[in-house]
Amino acid sequence: GPQCNASVDLIGTCWPRSAVGLLVARPCPEYFYGVRYNTTNNGYRECLANGSWAARVNYSQCQEILSEEKKSKLHYHIAVIINYLGHCVSLGALLVAFILFMRLRSIRCLRNIIHWNLITAFILRNATWFVVQLTMNPEVHESNVVWCRLVTAAYNYFHVTNFFWMFGEGCYLHTAIVLTYSTDKLRKWMFICIGWCIPFPIIVAWAIGKLYYDNEKCWFGKRAGVYTDYIYQGPMILVLLINFIFLFNIVRILMTKLRASTTSETIQYRKAVKATLVLLPLLGITYMLFFVNPGEDEISRIVFIYFNSFLESFQGFFVSVFYCFLNSEVRSAVRKRWHRWQDKHSIRARVARAMSIPTSPTRVSFHSIKQSTAV
Repeated sequence: GPQCNASVDLIGTCWPRSAVGLLVARPCPEYFYGVRYNTTNNGYRECLANGSWAARVNYSQCQEILSEEKKSKLHYHIAVIINYLGHCVSLGALLVAFILFMRLRSIRCLRNIIHWNLITAFILRNATWFVVQLTMNPEVHESNVVWCRLVTAAYNYFHVTNFFWMFGEGCYLHTAIVLTYSTDKLRKWMFICIGWCIPFPIIVAWAIGKLYYDNEKCWFGKRAGVYTDYIYQGPMILVLLINFIFLFNIVRILMTKLRASTTSETIQYRKAVKATLVLLPLLGITYMLFFVNPGEDEISRIVFIYFNSFLESFQGFFVSVFYCFLNSEVRSAVRKRWHRWQDKHSIRARVARAMSIPTSPTRVSFHSIKQSTAV
């Protein structure tokens, strides 16, 4: 019967003599245009009824074997996309939360003021992150101009304020739950000092250290053997460790209170787990992961890069959700505002309808009768 003759395609794959109607499989090419492919998969070509090969060869299953450099670039680009997406979502959520805390004056107690300041610190950090990403390029890094060093200093300052406002959250909770100290005696200025003031001299000291010992590349990165970055990273780690102690004490007290209650064991553990899950992001323990060494294993490094990118960029979103959107006081105040607006709107609509109703003929004739009678 008719057959397709042996043929070599444009890629260099040899297709043997085959009977018509067959779909012939051949291993993928090992190299093509300097790109290495996986030869365990196949390309396919049909031998047509007229004894000629199909013009199109199906190489869709032939996958490129990525080099280590290409893999690193690919993972880096994906991590960048995750970072941009996370920071955009976080900034949007943080701005909504900020506006809610600003507008809802009825819920303005010390606890919510601390939440509001933490959200503000995250907004400023997210905003400066975008400034860094959009203005810092290799040329700017090499030039090491003054403004780029100031941008880096501002970003690091707001980064440190995040940690210290989280520390403020921990202080408030620890005082209220563990020390059972009256929160009425706590003052706003104490937390303002912790959150905004203490980080300032820390960053000034870091900037002086950078200026004298590592004054290059807009103060990003660090030179081997120079440890100036620990001037601000050290206090951050310290407040994290203190927050970890706070968390342990808070959960211990909550567990003790729950165990002493008459509720069932299942409910006790459920509440304890719920409290822990809420308090973990609340006290900033998740930042501990940023100081963990992922090791040399490729999979662990990739997982660390993605997890780190996701956690860092979406941190502001989680803060907004926990402190604002799931805050019962905020939700209750928003509901009241909404119902008030609906009531106001419905009253206005009823008044407008009443004003627009024309006088009926019956009412006119009755009025005229009264007038004529009076005459």
